[in-house]
Amino acid sequence: MAKKQQSTRRERNGGGAATIERARQAATKRRGRVKNNNDTDSSKRPSTTQLLYALVALFAFASLLLLIAPFLPLPTSNLVGSINDDEELLKTREFLSNFVCNYKPKSTTSDVDVDGYCHPKLVAAPKERTQRVAYDDYNPAFQLSSKVYSRVVVLQQWFQFISNKLFITTNKSVAIPAGELVMRLPRPLQIWDLDALRDEFIQTEFLGLSDGPLVTHRETGNPLDSGAFLAVHLIRLIHGLRGGECNDSESQECTQPSSSEWTNMRQYEQRIHLLEPYLDMLPARHYDTTATSGSKAEDAHHDHPLIWPKSTLESLFPKYTHTYDLIVHYRRMIQSEYDALGQASKVFAQNVDFSEYLNMRVNVLSRAFGVSATENDSGAKWPKSEEAANESLLNEMISYETSNFGTYLDKSHQSSSFKLRSMSPLLDMYNSHPNPNVMWRYNEKTSSYDIRASNKYSLSPGDAIMVSYGKYTEGHLFAKFGYVNGDGSSPTEANLAVFHRPLGDVGLGRQYSLLPFHAWDSVSSPKGEATELDKTKQVVGMQSKELLRYLIFDDGYKECVKVSDNEEYNQHEELKLLKLQHLIRIANDLDAWVVRLPEKFPDAKPSQSLSERPELGTDTSKVGVNAKKMLSTCRLLSLTVDDIGREAVDYLREGLSSDTFEVEKDGPALEYRTMMCVARMCGVAMSRYGEYLTPKGRQEPREFGSREWNAWYVRDGEMRVLGILRQSLLAEANKLKRQHNLQNDAAMTMRENGACPIEYSLSLLRKIS
Repeated sequence: MAKKQQSTRRERNGGGAATIERARQAATKRRGRVKNNNDTDSSKRPSTTQLLYALVALFAFASLLLLIAPFLPLPTSNLVGSINDDEELLKTREFLSNFVCNYKPKSTTSDVDVDGYCHPKLVAAPKERTQRVAYDDYNPAFQLSSKVYSRVVVLQQWFQFISNKLFITTNKSVAIPAGELVMRLPRPLQIWDLDALRDEFIQTEFLGLSDGPLVTHRETGNPLDSGAFLAVHLIRLIHGLRGGECNDSESQECTQPSSSEWTNMRQYEQRIHLLEPYLDMLPARHYDTTATSGSKAEDAHHDHPLIWPKSTLESLFPKYTHTYDLIVHYRRMIQSEYDALGQASKVFAQNVDFSEYLNMRVNVLSRAFGVSATENDSGAKWPKSEEAANESLLNEMISYETSNFGTYLDKSHQSSSFKLRSMSPLLDMYNSHPNPNVMWRYNEKTSSYDIRASNKYSLSPGDAIMVSYGKYTEGHLFAKFGYVNGDGSSPTEANLAVFHRPLGDVGLGRQYSLLPFHAWDSVSSPKGEATELDKTKQVVGMQSKELLRYLIFDDGYKECVKVSDNEEYNQHEELKLLKLQHLIRIANDLDAWVVRLPEKFPDAKPSQSLSERPELGTDTSKVGVNAKKMLSTCRLLSLTVDDIGREAVDYLREGLSSDTFEVEKDGPALEYRTMMCVARMCGVAMSRYGEYLTPKGRQEPREFGSREWNAWYVRDGEMRVLGILRQSLLAEANKLKRQHNLQNDAAMTMRENGACPIEYSLSLLRKIS
């Protein structure tokens, strides 16, 4: 059968002879195609003459490149920029290149006096007031050389520069490896707040030592933050270098001889001239009460919202919004410090006007770095006087009555280290980002700041040195440091204290408060005379009246709860009284009223220029708003006597004995009212933004990094937080209502179109007084 099938296939194909003939023809065709392909390859192959022409053209092109090489600036020249005998830029370049980088100790016996250091690959960028990583071993005289080798090197560096620009994400060369030392800042070049507290003039005039007065904020009696004395110390050093000059040229009393106590620098005669280049580099911002125009992006390092006149601030931020309040409180702190210092010392008042103090205080706020010093830290002991050399650091710090040391330190100090701050030359000129390319650390062994390339990133040619000032929200970053990164790398906050103004923790911690510290900080003890304590009670009483506005909605009740004047009251009235008592306890805890949206682009890379738009990272906008404490606050406001197993009154009464009391979830009805309460407050908070909520108001300004752009970015972020939170809560509340079929439940009552008369709750104030 198989043989028959095989013969059939052969017959179908024309028999054996025909098959052999076709095979011969196919072989002939294949040989023809191979021959044709060979002919074609031969025709494509360049001739000897063509090769010679190509070599000549290549030689001519290479000769042309070598000819123009001397006229090409080195790529690093683009980083340095054109200076052209500009005195300010020349001075800046000199400082960036030598002040820290070439510092050599005068004494080899001191543990703290080590060499300053800058990595050889760092180059000064004076126009940007920072350092960058060079594309080459930069030497301005190098490009003048006419040697062939030098010309080849120039061309090679330009090819590397272009390659890095074209393939920035995949082909960047490494100039400084991860973990390598980039810069070292020795202790003699640092200026600590501890140095200021050891200033004999400050001790005598302000700290209550040597039988002098103790300076405090006039309205609260709170001590000043040590940063205030650091600002005074810096101004005194600058005036001492000038030989004693006064700011107010129109004042007849403003003439102090160079030997006056204000400009007496005998205590610092060994150090003051060493610090002169740094003191001369500190930004000098002038408070202009008439300025209303915007600033350009390139002037951003001199522009700061604390310097703005009130009209400019109110034109860019609506009143009583989160960042607006932070800026206002910083300004109040600085004004209150200046008034207290001037009242305590006539010498200070005659030599320093508010504009100069404001400028230096902003420098301290925005440029000082933290120092965690211990008893054994040589940097903390230097330069101590001989008679004080054996005194413990703890006892010394307790003797300085400031808001962060003194009595507060005596009661709160639990660790072996002390949180100080330092003005840090060169380090404070590096820009900041949450994802920096270098990491700074105070080295206790050498008392120096060591800055190393991040363990995550190596540094490539052209990179600007980028540190991190710490974890700040967008609003706080702007209020304190005067800038935003603008790339979604920082969280955003909004304030839902819509019916009262927090007076204790105003966002500045213990730096400044509108209340005595003891009224809201458990560590502090009451100070001052009885009249001052009575004044505090009056302020808290006025705030309590504001807090009543949170209680006028009576959510969950069909009828409004009217509090009687009788000494006896029912459980509904008692619950409302307990709510007010809890509100008074948390009214000045800012965390109870602030909601936060996490970073939208947590892995965003830092921008390399103030005027360059940043590269965005991975969008994490699906992450929800952190409103845990605000939800607890609204659960408190939304409680009825039927919640918590009908024991809401006992629940709140017992909660008064706890310092960390928060109202937890109970049932669907309470949770519905809670979400609707927070959504209501979001709506009130959003209404403050007025015209900024319109499409025109939310339009992005053209000039990236300008004053207007920075304000728009912060403002729009706050509105976005409120909008996201409100929409998500309304959606969840309606979903909860449908799931539990609570549409007609009286416990779901919300008064959205009106509130109960505030007169119904006024009796509560008499009951708590």
